[in-house]
Amino acid sequence: MTAHLSPERSRPTVTVGIPVFNGARFIRQAIESVLAQSFTDFELLISDNASTDSTAAICGEYAVNDRRINFVQQEKNHGPFWNLKFVTERATGRLLVWLAHDDALHRLFIEECVAYLDRNPRAVMVSGDFRIVDESGNQVELEILQSIREGIPWVQRCSQFFHYPIFSNVFYAFYGMTRADVCRTVLSRVKEPRYMSQIELPVLARLATMGEIASLPTVLRDYRRVSTSLYHSEMNSLSRKSIFARSIIQAEHISRLMVDQMSVLLCSHFSLVRKLGVLVRVGTYYSVKSVEIIFGRRRSRP
Repeated sequence: MTAHLSPERSRPTVTVGIPVFNGARFIRQAIESVLAQSFTDFELLISDNASTDSTAAICGEYAVNDRRINFVQQEKNHGPFWNLKFVTERATGRLLVWLAHDDALHRLFIEECVAYLDRNPRAVMVSGDFRIVDESGNQVELEILQSIREGIPWVQRCSQFFHYPIFSNVFYAFYGMTRADVCRTVLSRVKEPRYMSQIELPVLARLATMGEIASLPTVLRDYRRVSTSLYHSEMNSLSRKSIFARSIIQAEHISRLMVDQMSVLLCSHFSLVRKLGVLVRVGTYYSVKSVEIIFGRRRSRP
């Protein structure tokens, strides 16, 4: 492991962690979006998972010129989940943001999220809305996280994180800002998944048992959809298998996610009344959405 560390400095308020592998095409934009933040008390921690392209050279270049950047080059590829945990465990800020190498933060992202978490001690995570962009940076659509706004009582918002969100965009909250100590606890309780697709779900379910999650009514981040993303790579890998094998793998994956969510809920510190309330809302959700599936109104996941 090779580390390009910044000089000794006081503990920052925020750590932005970028776990990356072969991200040379977009990582400059990701890094520059962090350096352009209106809130400047942060560290940018980049962990390169033994990339074979020019990712390391690009990151090293930025690390030399900005003392807020800590760049670590891994000697071998440990896998995406390991790398996500690495930047989480090494974060020195009390607040944490995960940034994909092909995404970008809007200028007020850190400022708005820090302000919210500071004035809402019961919250463990906050997110803005998202601008979805294509490979060229053109806007495709907006993802508005209306169902988890602060004004909605937490007892209602909470249930959003305990069902498989075929029709919901709440999984985007994963790309907001969280309290670093809580996040480390959560990741220590999540087993390494066979597929990283929908890793948001077990993480968000556990976070929801530890505090509130909310969204701000403003677009604060670009989420890029690219054909080379981890999600598409995993889907392409699945597509090469037989229909039967693919169906078995997908059914197992979905069932594991749903069982995990219910296990997290039932083992949580929530009161019996709260647990029953969430279960009723989840049951209603599945009942309504199954009808929509039958009549062909399914909302696809990005």
